Amino acid sequence: MKVAAYTGGRLDPSARARVRQFIGPLATRGIVVTEYPLPYGCAQPEHRVLLPAWGAMTIANRIASLVTGHAAHASWVSRQLLPSYLSIQQLLKRPAVLDVDDAIWLNRGGERVPRLASSAQTVVCGNDFLAQRFREWNDNVVVIPTAIDTDFYQPGNATGDSIDGVVIGWTGTSMNFRYLYLVEPALARILDRYKDVRVLIVADKPPQFRVLSQSRFEFVRWTPSAERSAMARMSIGLMPLEDSEWARGKCSYKMLCYMAASLPVLVSPIGMNNEVLAQGQIGYGASSTDEWVKSLAILIEDSALRIEMGRIGRRVVESRYSLAKLASKYSDIFHSLIE
Repeated sequence: MKVAAYTGGRLDPSARARVRQFIGPLATRGIVVTEYPLPYGCAQPEHRVLLPAWGAMTIANRIASLVTGHAAHASWVSRQLLPSYLSIQQLLKRPAVLDVDDAIWLNRGGERVPRLASSAQTVVCGNDFLAQRFREWNDNVVVIPTAIDTDFYQPGNATGDSIDGVVIGWTGTSMNFRYLYLVEPALARILDRYKDVRVLIVADKPPQFRVLSQSRFEFVRWTPSAERSAMARMSIGLMPLEDSEWARGKCSYKMLCYMAASLPVLVSPIGMNNEVLAQGQIGYGASSTDEWVKSLAILIEDSALRIEMGRIGRRVVESRYSLAKLASKYSDIFHSLIE
């Protein structure tokens, strides 16, 4: 069976987590996936003068890949076909699967989402919040969380018994720095109280903190291998969020990555984060600066607790969110559609 997968680009996190990492596991189940990423990405260029050329090349490339994709037995669309442009779902080879891991109806061009959703034979959503909305547009909606490669993410250093001491970690894209900045006051209070604690940030560019001294945090430029190495040095994993419709649509991916690395997590109890927290004593939810400070202090001072929470978190990921387990669910969807 051949499947044509249309993604937002080689560097797109959704493409990597919800499509590309399944190509190998699905091949062992008789499904050959060919990915067609947008060559220039799905984000519009910063300089408006480049926008017409970028738009023309993006549209031309996508239409060409859709024509080529008709040789496959089915289509797999990651989030959208084109960013903020034409509705071209009529060119998709059917049956088609739409895969969603964010509240994409809030994006620019989001008014086209209902048409894309209703044109798919199946919509796969990363959590129940997204599924509830997409059931307004499609009767066949399936929830499959974002999978974690437990062979790639391995238990690291939750104890803090290393030359780094206790390391508070955050990993993500610079687009999500606004969430990190929400807990900067709490981090500043913690670093003032615990002189041997450091903060480690993994992203595509350094954060611009207003309060934190540059001497108290380390920046690592993101690559898959750099992120894995950085997590091996972390003692605690952070995932702060704002309370918004967009945040409630998030699929707790970084939270699950921390857990796969056997790290206790400290997160905003919003959306899917709440669902994951309910699955065991894996960490804490914090809604205010005082709660963030209190929870961080508990984790910093109790290495045995960090180890136990990390162990439970790893077990939860292995049992519910592993790549091997969730690949079988995608396999079942494509086989049922084709057969």
